[in-house]
Amino acid sequence: MTAGRTPGGIALVLLGAIACAPPARPPAPRASAIDTLPMRAHAFFLAHDLLLGRGTGTPGAEVAALYIEAQCRARGLRPVGATYAHPVPLDHVVPRPTETSLRVGDRQFTVARDFLIAGGTPAGLTGFAGAAVAVGSADTIRRHPDALPVLDGAVAVVPGVVRADVAALLARRGAIGIVQVVDDPGTYELYAASRGTTLTVLREAVPSSFFGELPSVIAGPAVAAALGQRGVRIELAAAFDRSPMPAANVACLLPGVDAGRRDTAIVFTAHFDHLGVSLPDAAGDSIYNGFSDNAAGVAMLFAIADALRRRPEGGLRYSVLFLFFTGEERGLLGSDYFVARPPYPLERMRALINLDAGAPPAPPWTWRLAGGEDNRLGDLARDVASAQGWSATVSAATANSDYFPFARMGVPAVFIVPGPAPYQGLSADSSQALRRRWDHYHLPADRYDDAFPFRGLQRYAEYALSIAEAVDGPARAR
Repeated sequence: MTAGRTPGGIALVLLGAIACAPPARPPAPRASAIDTLPMRAHAFFLAHDLLLGRGTGTPGAEVAALYIEAQCRARGLRPVGATYAHPVPLDHVVPRPTETSLRVGDRQFTVARDFLIAGGTPAGLTGFAGAAVAVGSADTIRRHPDALPVLDGAVAVVPGVVRADVAALLARRGAIGIVQVVDDPGTYELYAASRGTTLTVLREAVPSSFFGELPSVIAGPAVAAALGQRGVRIELAAAFDRSPMPAANVACLLPGVDAGRRDTAIVFTAHFDHLGVSLPDAAGDSIYNGFSDNAAGVAMLFAIADALRRRPEGGLRYSVLFLFFTGEERGLLGSDYFVARPPYPLERMRALINLDAGAPPAPPWTWRLAGGEDNRLGDLARDVASAQGWSATVSAATANSDYFPFARMGVPAVFIVPGPAPYQGLSADSSQALRRRWDHYHLPADRYDDAFPFRGLQRYAEYALSIAEAVDGPARAR
């Protein structure tokens, strides 16, 4: 499959159509509230070639957003505010190749081939020039910020990639730019495929959870070799063309059945964008369909909405808010904008549950709850797992998915991640074989396949639903 068709009439016709060992004695199976057949249909459509990978701001992403809105309407879910779609003002930023270069000592490097522009905020779209100073890894900087050298006027050289928190520490020490060194060719190619040669930035001055305010580049193997010299000077020359880019989040609400609680919401989140069209793989496929990342997450949210609507009461006592974000792959752009300009008050969010960790091909029984550390929602989610005979650990919130902007603002939030243990009922070897077959993170091979087993996604959605039910409180006597 290669890019060559655009979404249009055909897409709209389709739119209208619609190691550890597992527990010795796992709980007895019970009937699931999660129906996998509609999940398959949602994932099939969203990961179809005609949507061209749902790249942020592309016609394929617009069709995906329209499909999500149609599904909200079909379920009788209410808009949040006047509309379901909430515009996110973005700019499409293209480096001018003849005016953008990176010089290390006396060697000059070419954008895209040798390095990528990593700055994702308007303030970061500039050049820099200064002495290159190695400052250690992002983890070292976080643990020992006081050990950073004074960087007045220097360019910080960091192994691996950094996010906004580390960039802020480097800026406070006087750095004027950052070079993020990715010296493994395969890893650099993955970044090049994921990020492409263009940038997407929020037009408004909105705090970024992902990007720092310093100009920054991701340097590939050729640049990394040149940086081995001591005392080398490094200079980034950069010029850009900018144009408005249409994009929108989609939000819908299932009102609570308790009049005293329905002004507060339990929130489910999933992003619907992916990487669009990028570097072709060995077979010539350049469409990054994003089945597991994150068509599957959107499908799980609708399965959860269906399960809640089938309850005898018609829902939970609290309202349930479903948020579908754009621009996650471009640096949490849609969720950062939502938090900065919330159409639903953040203080009325009782809990937020994020689904964006890929599609497990068999039922997990171990979980990691990112953001659950020192968080009452994390404690509750661990209790829910334990009651099912599963295991869950917690970790700190990081800017790795759309829950983070909310957690940063004090909303109790967890990102459910299936754990690394063998899947329930399978050996370690069988589990690894399944992962090798189906895990195609950020590759064109991450596409819908009728042969993909949805039982793992069913379990994933069941866990998320069970956490929401626990937040809602004990069932009322009938």
